[in-house]
Amino acid sequence: MSAAPPIARWCAAALLVTPDGRYLMQLRDDKPGILLPDHWALFGGTIDPGETAAAAMRRELAEELEFHARAVDAFSEMVVELPLDPPRFDRMSFFAVPITTSGEAAMVQHEGAGRRLFTPEALAAERRVAPWDLAAVLMHARRTQLFRR
Repeated sequence: MSAAPPIARWCAAALLVTPDGRYLMQLRDDKPGILLPDHWALFGGTIDPGETAAAAMRRELAEELEFHARAVDAFSEMVVELPLDPPRFDRMSFFAVPITTSGEAAMVQHEGAGRRLFTPEALAAERRVAPWDLAAVLMHARRTQLFRR
């Protein structure tokens, strides 16, 4: 077995989910130099040194959406090897964050080109979506079928 890969970035990402099972996604800016331009992705960002993942999640939601979450519950985590040159490993910590439609309407977005609520099926049909974020949304949406005890 090989050693754990060096992690280049550790990120927190929010599964912002409404009571009816829709997920709020950010349309990333379409500008050169950013990863996955013009793709749908979860809201979130890099965890600062010395910061916990949950604290980073709360900070990112406040910075990006002026949203102060009541609950930020750890859901899943994955390490993604990005096929860049050279390859890069990112650690992704996903958090379930309940929202209401009125709460979503009150959000003020400061990053990205837009936002939209998606059912998991509609998100899976999108041509441009961050694949690791899609995997987390589908795992969360289908958690009772996938992870029965």
